[in-house]
Amino acid sequence: MQREQGSSSLAFVLLIFSLGMLMLSGLQQQLDRQRFAVAREIGFLKEYTAAVSALAWGSKQHWQKANQWQCKREAAQWRACVLMTTKDKVVMAAQGVSQQKSAPVTLWRWGKVANTQWISSSHGWADFCPLTEASQCQLPE
Repeated sequence: MQREQGSSSLAFVLLIFSLGMLMLSGLQQQLDRQRFAVAREIGFLKEYTAAVSALAWGSKQHWQKANQWQCKREAAQWRACVLMTTKDKVVMAAQGVSQQKSAPVTLWRWGKVANTQWISSSHGWADFCPLTEASQCQLPE
């Protein structure tokens, strides 16, 4: 009789152990998915801050009025480009140079160029291309 009680106790311990392993396996899968999502978010935030830095850097550069994209690159970190759309309206596109295979984050800012100096419009921020023609949204390499 005592022998049977020992084996049922052992079976109960093995059952608890198996349930614990299943729960830990599920938790590990959940953590793997969350780690991937966090890594993706960190990558986006790095690219976004690089684009903000590129906008700030680009606003300090000297620009000529021209009807085609003009781009300037700061080493291997970021670049800024401007395009004159009308007599006084100029749009700046800025992005960090991405090490990822995906397209870098591009931020857009309306402003004007006066005496080669960039002057930002107070409400000119955009995180999408504000130009009506899609071909104008393609920045040169």
